[in-house]
Amino acid sequence: MTREVDLVSYLPPFLTEYKETNMALAAQNPEFAFIWKAADRILCNEFIASADEDGISRFEKILNICPLPGEALEDRRARVQNRWFNIAPYTIRVLEARLAKILGGEHNFSIWQDIERTYELKLTIYSKDDCQVEEIKYLLSTIVPANIVVDIIYESAHKGDIFWGAVINEGDIFEIRQREQ
Repeated sequence: MTREVDLVSYLPPFLTEYKETNMALAAQNPEFAFIWKAADRILCNEFIASADEDGISRFEKILNICPLPGEALEDRRARVQNRWFNIAPYTIRVLEARLAKILGGEHNFSIWQDIERTYELKLTIYSKDDCQVEEIKYLLSTIVPANIVVDIIYESAHKGDIFWGAVINEGDIFEIRQREQ
């Protein structure tokens, strides 16, 4: 939306012959160009997809997100979008779509579920990026119900057919008793 500013072109034809007016308006052109650029920046920062560093930091402040040191702007933007566009109801398809957005494609993870019998969900992630780990944990804590055990398995390919990975299994045990009267 940035415009090329030429204030002299707005003058009526009979005033264009006066040099003083032309010079004064020509001197003001850079100021108006600066104002247009600032207005364009403000407009871009209203939207997550086009926000710059200042705009994303404003969204992070609203959502109480602390960016990691050295984190790229696109990773920060993805985290803000993930938390800003929180849609319900939560289904496996919604979880898969959100994971695909965070990990950069459907081929970077797989999900196995046995909800009816064991209340277990296994998520295998085929790449590990420190910026993505915290966001995936947050996503799982908001989407997956508390009565389902989530196993996250990180796998990375390393030169040929050698794989390495880790398993994270977290769970809380609650004891429910009836109140005595």
